[in-house]
Amino acid sequence: MQFTTPIHDFGQTFRLTGSDKILALGSCFAQVVGQRLADNRLDIAINPTGVLYNPESIFLTLDTALDIAQGNSDVLQQRLRVMKSLTFEAPDGRWYNWMAASLIQGQSREECDRRMADVMEHIAQRLNSLTVLMLTFGTDHYYSLNGQCTVANCHKMPAAMFEERILTIDEIVRRFDTTCRRLIELRPELKILVSVSPYRYLKYGLHVSQLSKARLLLATDEIQKRHSAVCYFPAYEILNDELRDYRYYAADMVHPSETAEEYIWQTFCNHYIDQRLSLFFQEWAPVLKLQSHRTKDTATQNALCATLSKKTEQVKQQFPEMFLDTDN
Repeated sequence: MQFTTPIHDFGQTFRLTGSDKILALGSCFAQVVGQRLADNRLDIAINPTGVLYNPESIFLTLDTALDIAQGNSDVLQQRLRVMKSLTFEAPDGRWYNWMAASLIQGQSREECDRRMADVMEHIAQRLNSLTVLMLTFGTDHYYSLNGQCTVANCHKMPAAMFEERILTIDEIVRRFDTTCRRLIELRPELKILVSVSPYRYLKYGLHVSQLSKARLLLATDEIQKRHSAVCYFPAYEILNDELRDYRYYAADMVHPSETAEEYIWQTFCNHYIDQRLSLFFQEWAPVLKLQSHRTKDTATQNALCATLSKKTEQVKQQFPEMFLDTDN
């Protein structure tokens, strides 16, 4: 007997290898799956400016990094001026930037500006060698500061400072077209994986949340049709249609549970991980388990470390390409 409706049609896909250079931007899927790829030693940068929930903030981050990567001095200087103008002091006395989450902060404006510039330079460097870009759209709602600039995070500032807006399907598609064209010019062989987060925005109400997801789904469908480099991974459909049960949500009833995250991860691996990398994952899994184990007993801890070291060395001998440029 079968109690679910499995998703079989994944459309166009590609296979990740151990040599890929990956950048993951967005919410749920990019963060969760991105971290699992990192745990399995893939070369990936995950939301360097913090979690980005809406497509507009994702495109703004990419466009700024592209200006740095492409070295157009006039455009770059203008971008940097705009970026610095978005640094502000919060009531807690620390400085933040509207383009980033609270991950980027400083005790002074100068410190925050420096950290923001450093992280954008890091993204730009990653773009110059990028082979895979993972994007996850969480919501089509976004906030504009005083009606002038898009913010990635409201930083718990007064609601009166912001104007809430909703991206249209056409706006998302057009913004993607522009950014994608620049990305492909820089990295012609780039592969782009797009998904829609299954996270439910209950603050909008279920109906408005569903409308939001519908617009994102229609936008990603059009994007995939327009761009051969783009593949769509159905994280949203897996949770809401294939699993389709409250037991697959966390206690807050909006985030996927650990079981759901594991199921989505396994589905992702089945369709997007090449055979050798899959074999590495199998051999590396016991190491990850040992790494997460903790004990207060010194003798047991020493034995655990010895076992961990031995197993790591065995995997290293079998998959040397996964241990390049590292001492671990």
